[in-house]
Amino acid sequence: MPPYHHIYASNARLAHISQQVAAFDFPIPDLPKHLHYVGPLRNASGKSVSFPFDQLTGQPLIYAALGSVQNTKRDVFRCIAAACFGLDVQLVITHGGGMDAAGVAELPGNPLVVEYAPQLEVISRASLTITHAGLNTVLDSLSHGVPLVAIPITFEQPGNAARIRQTGTGEVIPVSRLSEIQLRQTIERVLTQESYLHNAQKIKSAIAQSGKVKKAATIIEQSLKSESNQLSAAYG
Repeated sequence: MPPYHHIYASNARLAHISQQVAAFDFPIPDLPKHLHYVGPLRNASGKSVSFPFDQLTGQPLIYAALGSVQNTKRDVFRCIAAACFGLDVQLVITHGGGMDAAGVAELPGNPLVVEYAPQLEVISRASLTITHAGLNTVLDSLSHGVPLVAIPITFEQPGNAARIRQTGTGEVIPVSRLSEIQLRQTIERVLTQESYLHNAQKIKSAIAQSGKVKKAATIIEQSLKSESNQLSAAYG
């Protein structure tokens, strides 16, 4: 394939749909007209996942997840657990099968650890999300106005983390610089400084008004109809 000579050259020709919202993106000069921010695309009738809600203590809840690829980073989970140990919080860790029973038993403190969790429902009760900055978890957290501590590891995660910092919706610690002391201090700062919650609530409002799946479907239908009309006009 020939190289792309412009950053947008790989975008879809008719409509490029982003599940972000403009409020959570960097200012983009000369935004292509066919780039559409529609907000998170989620299946409201997704698979039910059991969770021990009866074990929640009522303390400020910290939800920690590293997605489905980085979930084997036991050292990161261990650092998160150690940083939360001794704080007046309840840590919930979901590892997606990345830890066995022995690994869970070695975690400092007494976190509530599950293989899978109903992420949106747990985040809706959380005061803070600790994440690898995968876009789905970031948007799930901001959809509920919950600030974040991001520990980006790879792929698009540093870019998502940079947006968290840019919007003031949380703090960022690159995994290469992660330490128990720094993470604990960062957690305390995000939990106690109201600006993070305020900024996360602003993104929540933007997401609530974004249109989501219905908007995306409308854009796709209109784009296909427009293309069809153009072809009809061209070829009669």
